[in-house]
Amino acid sequence: MEDFHVAKFVHVKGQELGLFAVFDGHLGDSVAAYLQKHLFANILKEEEFWTHPDRAISKAYDKTDKAILSHSPDLGRGGSTAVTAILINGTKLWIANVGDSRGVVAKGGKAIQLTVDHEPSIERGSIETRGGFVSNMPGFIRIPKLVLIICLFGYCL
Repeated sequence: MEDFHVAKFVHVKGQELGLFAVFDGHLGDSVAAYLQKHLFANILKEEEFWTHPDRAISKAYDKTDKAILSHSPDLGRGGSTAVTAILINGTKLWIANVGDSRGVVAKGGKAIQLTVDHEPSIERGSIETRGGFVSNMPGFIRIPKLVLIICLFGYCL
């Protein structure tokens, strides 16, 4: 099993945060396990998290990616996709994804896709420029692009 997840509520600075994620490991589970332990911590460490969550999430994804690259001798050549959701006080929802892990919401009995899958064949240049690679076998795809969706007051669409 190369998949890891996070599903928990925490209290930070008097706020209740729901932290939810799925990390789909490729070529092993080491990167997915690393993300499970570090990605939310990196997001919450960002100074802008409370004022500009979109920028904080993007910066934390990028910093975490760079940390993974710097630990690649220990983590191996594997990688992971990721989809994360942060629910702030039950009223604001921030969703981000990298790769083909997908965020959806059920509305009226139908699944509505909230994130956009990243296609390695389309984004190959960007992937390789940042130190990743694209292969036809199950493997690692490193993509820096994020998709963020803001939902206010409990309503997402």
